[in-house]
Amino acid sequence: GAILLVVRSYGYIYMWPKELGVRPFQNGKGDQVVKCNWKPGSIYSPPDGWFHTHLNSGPEPARHIALRLGSRKNPTTIHDASTRNNREGPTTSLREGGTLIEYEDEDPEIRRVFLEECKKNRVESRMPPITYRSDPLIVY
Repeated sequence: GAILLVVRSYGYIYMWPKELGVRPFQNGKGDQVVKCNWKPGSIYSPPDGWFHTHLNSGPEPARHIALRLGSRKNPTTIHDASTRNNREGPTTSLREGGTLIEYEDEDPEIRRVFLEECKKNRVESRMPPITYRSDPLIVY
């Protein structure tokens, strides 16, 4: 996966193996989800092939520098999967063949904890309200 350097703000990521599904907390596997706090100067790298979500609970927009191998022109790792459909995997929904978990499909616990963190940090969440989907999203 990419190596990320945090330049601005603070927050955390959740990351978990795809085998746990898109809703690991709801599936009773929250104990296998890794939470990694970040702040300016932090370096982290979600494992290749794991789901992860970046959550900025700080007072300013987050900025990261992402270092990774490959591109559309010279595909490697993450770009291999996305070039099949001529799409960027990380910005295309799982439901459309990408690797992005849409808000409607994410585990509700992720949003609940995020809102708690924002409140604790006296930061107003700018996330839009959502209705979680009830039709299952199967990941292979």
